[in-house]
Amino acid sequence: MNHPPSNRIGFLSLNVTQACGAANDNILKQVVVFGLASGGIWADQLGSGGQAIGSLCLAVPFVLFSGFAGQFSDRYSKRDVSVIVKLSEIVIALVAMAGLWLVDLWTVLASLILISAQSAFFGPAKYGILPEIVDAKHLSRANGTINMFTYLAVILGCALGGPLYDAYAPDRIKFPEATPNLWLPGLVILVVGIAGTAASYGIPRLTAQNPTLKIRPVLFRTYFETWREIAGTALADVIIAWSCFYFIVGGVALLILPDYTTLLDISATETAGLMAILGVSIGVGDFVAGRVSGHSVRPGLIPIGAIGTTVMYFVLGLIPQSFPLVASCLALTGFLAGFFMVPLQTMTQILSTEEQRGRVLGLWTCLSFVAIILGNVLFVVVRRIGVPSQRVFLICGVLGLICTGMYYLKWRAIFEQALQKQRRAEPVSELESAPPTAVVM
Repeated sequence: MNHPPSNRIGFLSLNVTQACGAANDNILKQVVVFGLASGGIWADQLGSGGQAIGSLCLAVPFVLFSGFAGQFSDRYSKRDVSVIVKLSEIVIALVAMAGLWLVDLWTVLASLILISAQSAFFGPAKYGILPEIVDAKHLSRANGTINMFTYLAVILGCALGGPLYDAYAPDRIKFPEATPNLWLPGLVILVVGIAGTAASYGIPRLTAQNPTLKIRPVLFRTYFETWREIAGTALADVIIAWSCFYFIVGGVALLILPDYTTLLDISATETAGLMAILGVSIGVGDFVAGRVSGHSVRPGLIPIGAIGTTVMYFVLGLIPQSFPLVASCLALTGFLAGFFMVPLQTMTQILSTEEQRGRVLGLWTCLSFVAIILGNVLFVVVRRIGVPSQRVFLICGVLGLICTGMYYLKWRAIFEQALQKQRRAEPVSELESAPPTAVVM
């Protein structure tokens, strides 16, 4: 079944909408993280490892609201949810502008919490839209493509975050005559928010998948009910595996990067370049994994990513502190990470039913950010007991070994059996006769 042109436009609109949101999250987060890192404008307010607090402000709302958001994604049109959420981003951008102009850390942190909350409501909708506008046989490629655009946006956010922070709070030692541009970061966040909102109107109109679902205004009950519904299934193991890997990448490893400003004695802009390199490589890895997967899900890519990133964590923890060397290792680490991200994300979508997909993706998002929070806590603890930032990568390597062992001891067989069962349940005639769609090319 070929998709109408509106869905091809819709897929592009979804990518642009998601990209703008990811860029804005990271622009604001990076300004905060650089401000809280050692030597930053707010560093003395939260102490050593303070950048983890900025990351927590972005993570906690996902834990609180993703299950609630998943209900809305099932109950209402995912397109309508997306548009409303993006409209709220404009208001939040104005709050961020005010806080940055006043150089008030608490107002800026509040805006970071708000922008995270609106992203939490967008999460189940954006990933739930894909199976509604893309054939099942193209989901791996679609996920690879949207992940590539997402990480390109993360790159843009990280790359802009450094220069924007340098303009906002210039280093008085290196640039004694520089004048702070207090208005610039907020203006950029507002413009990006407006662009993302405009793009959301291009997402095709979709019907609600579960219009009789009763919305329950209870933050955590949905998580427990959804977990009971999927407990003991391969879908539950997929979500656990994703969360374990995300604990390492999103919760611990990413927090090390801002400290390269002191480790390598470089500016925030140059440090943002390292973050951009990591983001580019993850995006490329996701895209390549999606293309390699073709018309199927390939769990065999997971150990390539798991083993590869684990090796690179140990390398990053032991190599001399040289910008070209660190940049090269980060690039390879990010590229390999894409190989476990795409299969796990695609399995989450195809193993959930249409009626439950929003809630499952809400639970998936929640557990992803629980993993980030736990990783942030671990980072703060090891930093405050005196572990040098670059040596934290060695801890990531040990955790990677544990996750890789879990894959071979338990998850591998479960994933393969579930996918074989799923393939037997698919209508063969539709999968074989469906011509390639240009949606994800």
